[in-house]
Amino acid sequence: MKRLLPSVLLGAALVASPALAEFPEKEIVVMVNYGAGGAVDRTARSLQKFLPTALGQTVVVENHGGASGKIGIQKYMDAPHDGYTVLTAFAPATTYVKFKDPKVFSMDDLAVINVQWTDPAILIARKDTGWKTLDDMIEAVKADPNKYTISSSGAGAVGNLLSQDLFRKLGLKIKIVPYKGGGKARKAFLSGEVNMTAAGAGGALSARDEAVVLGAFWSGKVEGWPEAKPLNPMLEKYGVTVPDGGAYRFHAVHADVKKNHPDRFAKLVEAFRTTTTEDKDFIAFADKTGVGRDWHGPDKSDALIRSVDKTFEDILSGK
Repeated sequence: MKRLLPSVLLGAALVASPALAEFPEKEIVVMVNYGAGGAVDRTARSLQKFLPTALGQTVVVENHGGASGKIGIQKYMDAPHDGYTVLTAFAPATTYVKFKDPKVFSMDDLAVINVQWTDPAILIARKDTGWKTLDDMIEAVKADPNKYTISSSGAGAVGNLLSQDLFRKLGLKIKIVPYKGGGKARKAFLSGEVNMTAAGAGGALSARDEAVVLGAFWSGKVEGWPEAKPLNPMLEKYGVTVPDGGAYRFHAVHADVKKNHPDRFAKLVEAFRTTTTEDKDFIAFADKTGVGRDWHGPDKSDALIRSVDKTFEDILSGK
C-alpha cells in the first residue's frame, strides 16, 4: 500500500477539523421567556424567517413561559454558552425577575445584541365603560372601589408595573386579573372579561377598536395611538407623577459567548444588523405587522437596558 505524503495527511486533517468549520454549523435556537402570541414572541418570530439568509442556518423559536418570565430565563441560563442559543426577552420584565430572585441572573450574564422594539406603555379602557378621560376612570373607581378590573400579562410586565404604580399613588382599588402572557391579557380585554389593560402600545394595537386611551406612560408621541396623551400633565392636579416607560424587547446571548467566542458574537451581531436594517423583505414584513425594527447595536442597547433596569428597580422598591 502506498504511503500518503505528510502534506496530504495534514491537508485532509485540516479539511475534516471541526474547529475550522464556520459558525454556525447547526440551527440557531431563539428562546422566548413568554408564551406564544405575545409581543415578545412576535419580536422573535419576526426575524425567524429572515435571519437564515444572513446566518446560513435554520432558526427555531422556542417558548418557555411561566413565573413572569423567570422559567424561560432560567432555562436559557442553563443552555450551553456556545452562541447557538439566543434569548429574546424584554425589560422591565427582566428587571422584575432579577429583583425578585437575584440568583437567576444579572445583566452581566448577558451580552445584548440589540433592542429591536421600544414600545411605549399605555393605559386603555373598554369603550363600554363609558369613560372618555383619565378623570372619568378615577372618579368611577373612587366611587365604587374594587368594582373595576384590569388584565395583567405578568407581574413583571411593563403595563402591570406602571399601572400598579399609578393606582397606588392615586389610592385606587382596582382588581388585577392575571393572565399568562400579553396575548391572553388582550383577549380578555377584547372579550369584556376586564375593564382595562395596560401594555406596550404596539402590542395593544389588536385591541384598538374596543379601546379608549386613558393616557400614555410616555412624554412623546405614541405610534399607532395619536390620541394618547402623556399622563403626567393630567396627573398634576392629583400631585402625582409616573416615570416614562415601555417594553424594551431585545435579543441577547450569554456573556461567555462574547468573551470566549468573539467571532461567533460578531457573526450574530452582523446577522441581526443586516436583517434588521438591510433585508427589504423583513422591513416590509415588520412594517406590515407593526413589529419594531430599530437598530441600536450592542453597546447602546446594553446601556438602554441598564437604564431601564434602574428606573424599574426604583418602582419595585417603592421609591
